[in-house]
Amino acid sequence: MTRFVDREAALGLLSAVGDDEHRGRFVHDFINLWETRSQRLMKALGIRDFEDADVVCLSIRSSSTMLGAWPLEAIAGMVHTAVKQQDLAGCMSHLARLHEVGRHTCDELLELLDSL
Repeated sequence: MTRFVDREAALGLLSAVGDDEHRGRFVHDFINLWETRSQRLMKALGIRDFEDADVVCLSIRSSSTMLGAWPLEAIAGMVHTAVKQQDLAGCMSHLARLHEVGRHTCDELLELLDSL
């Protein structure tokens, strides 16, 4: 395991995807959608749309789990718990770390793809 991604879990997902054409598409989509998801979460919290924030957190958590991005999933889980309690201060207390770990996760995933 690297610092942010369990390499074996990510490689397992890639090998389960199948042929070279589709291999890595999920990873690329995760990386390309990270900023959009992050901004959508901030917007939802900014207008106290806890329903949309819940959807975004679920998306981050489920895709992180599939990729073996355990630190990101854990932090997203903390934000998600606060979202479900409609605890805006609790959400905000984890956002900087969520963004930081999300960026590092994307960097490690790019390195993983480059090594294949």
